[in-house]
Amino acid sequence: MAAQLIPAVPVPFDDAGELDVKGLEPLYRFLHDAGVDGVFVSGTTGEFPALDDAEREVVLGEALAVFGPERVYAHVGAASARQAERLTVRAVALGARLLAAITPYYLPAGPQGLLDYYRRLDAVAGDARLFVYHYPARTTTTVAPAQLAELAALPSVTGAKISGLPTADVLPYLRAAPGDFTVFSGNDVEFGAFARAGGAGAVSGVSSVFPEPFVALRDALNGGDEQAAAAAQAGIEQAVAAVGGNVALIKAALERRGLPVGRPRVALDPPSPDRLDLVVAAVRDLAP
Repeated sequence: MAAQLIPAVPVPFDDAGELDVKGLEPLYRFLHDAGVDGVFVSGTTGEFPALDDAEREVVLGEALAVFGPERVYAHVGAASARQAERLTVRAVALGARLLAAITPYYLPAGPQGLLDYYRRLDAVAGDARLFVYHYPARTTTTVAPAQLAELAALPSVTGAKISGLPTADVLPYLRAAPGDFTVFSGNDVEFGAFARAGGAGAVSGVSSVFPEPFVALRDALNGGDEQAAAAAQAGIEQAVAAVGGNVALIKAALERRGLPVGRPRVALDPPSPDRLDLVVAAVRDLAP
């Protein structure tokens, strides 16, 4: 399976903190033109807990207009099955064919609650493919590899995105899942290692602002060029060191690339001068 790169895209806000609808298309077009394989919208990098349902529909609709239904992963997860079910119905109605749902969060879901949650989403997913989004560091819900295999028996569940874990800890999920199951990692810096180990690729927040080294690594991996892969990996490491998974830093870097997306809605401290120096250096070195 060829390695894939799916940027997790931030959401632009204006100075008043309102959704900047006009800022969505240029951001999606920037990534489209960079050669990525698709986009993951309204996820963690997209500050989904700070978006209302109507805003998530707008974010999705703009992504579909640029990338089409086969290249947009629409995040429909929520703390409750009721809200996630409603978001799933609307995403499918808008034309989404690739869905992702984070596990229930804040209060940890038990095994039966987890299964019931995804059963409800499966029941309304129609012909769309559904990805389990596992991020235990943020949700407090843990999905064991055997549980993922159980969820994979649901008709629409055909893949997973696993974030916050090193490749070594994601491999048991690959081994437990069916052979045709698609597993993405959210570990930006280990994109190459995960793809070499048999993973489908990365859903990467850092690549939303620095797609170039990630696209270069994807192409090197798929072409078997290890020298080019090593050069691209150095760029990825610089990008990750500059912005990491910090939405405030990602947005600061996008602004310096001519794509102003405003400040985060979530309660993040503004970047320090030292971190901004790293951002400026990364933009200088990695942006064409």
